[in-house]
Amino acid sequence: MRSTIEETAPIGVWLDVRSPAEFAQGHIPGALSLPLFTDAERHQVGLCFKEKGPREAVDLAWLYVGPKVPELLKAIHVLSSKVGIEPITKGDNLGKVAPIWKVYCWRGGQRSMGMEMLLKQAGYPVFRYPGGYKAWRQRMETLWALPWQWRVVGGSTGSGKTTLLKELKEAGEQVLDLENLASHLGSAFGELGQKPQPSQEHFMNLLAESLSLLDLKRPVWVESESRQIGKVHIPSALYESLHKAPYFRLQRSMDLRMQNLLNSYGLEDKNALRSAFLKIERKMGPQYCQQALAFLEQGDLKSAAELALKYYDRTYQHAFMQRPCPQCVANLQTDAKGRRLLDLLLRTSARLFPLPSTPPPENRIS
Repeated sequence: MRSTIEETAPIGVWLDVRSPAEFAQGHIPGALSLPLFTDAERHQVGLCFKEKGPREAVDLAWLYVGPKVPELLKAIHVLSSKVGIEPITKGDNLGKVAPIWKVYCWRGGQRSMGMEMLLKQAGYPVFRYPGGYKAWRQRMETLWALPWQWRVVGGSTGSGKTTLLKELKEAGEQVLDLENLASHLGSAFGELGQKPQPSQEHFMNLLAESLSLLDLKRPVWVESESRQIGKVHIPSALYESLHKAPYFRLQRSMDLRMQNLLNSYGLEDKNALRSAFLKIERKMGPQYCQQALAFLEQGDLKSAAELALKYYDRTYQHAFMQRPCPQCVANLQTDAKGRRLLDLLLRTSARLFPLPSTPPPENRIS
């Protein structure tokens, strides 16, 4: 799914020319960073614009950029070679050259125009994205509200939901992996073994990019999540849609759930596990938390995990009871794994929640 601008833009590699801090806060997924200004220079140009006006700000901007031109050109050549973008030779045009640089700044203004000029001077094909990063992000509210065919996989902690999503994807089903995008598994233990979480802004960028690649006419499988995943949150419109969608409740034996937990967290650092338990001490109950920590110190991970499951089972049951559509729930009481579980899930989905006979609207954002 692409916006009208993106549908007409050439295939290429995004090049973000904003400052390092802007890029770190959030960027178009897959973009490379080649800033025209440092963070300090950008700040000074902004002050100049406010205090003296646009003409003086442009003069100051070129004063900063001018001495950097040789290094910027060198960086352009290195990056172009790295991603396979070749200079335009005689007789080429943008329609025949692939891939191509797709340049953007905040609003598609002076900074991207400056880099566009440098890229052209260096001989490379370039497309300046109209409206910049701001325009790219403005698609999101429309994107969240589209009539996606959601299929939500839920179940108590240790049910194997994440593994099931991976197997669904490997089987060719459409999957939106929220925990992977958030770099967090959703509980107090969710950051263990994960890379640092993205900012809220970039989480939404990753989410939008992932959705833009999916087909509205086919089911999209997603794991049941609370509104908050670690430090980031699911956009409200999207969360509400997921909350009302068909829900497949995995009801697994305690033995299977315990084994899944020990496989997931058994090799984690003891201090990290201790910190995770302390995060839920108040809600878990101080006496139960201290007991779990004592088991942890003794190396009895199974007993510690059993106490954690008692807390998370209460939490899950409360959240499950808040779902507004009881008739949208399919209970799957099974310890099946792999292909057997996939077949059961897909058959149940097709029988209880068939896709609408009227196709959804065109999956594009205007």
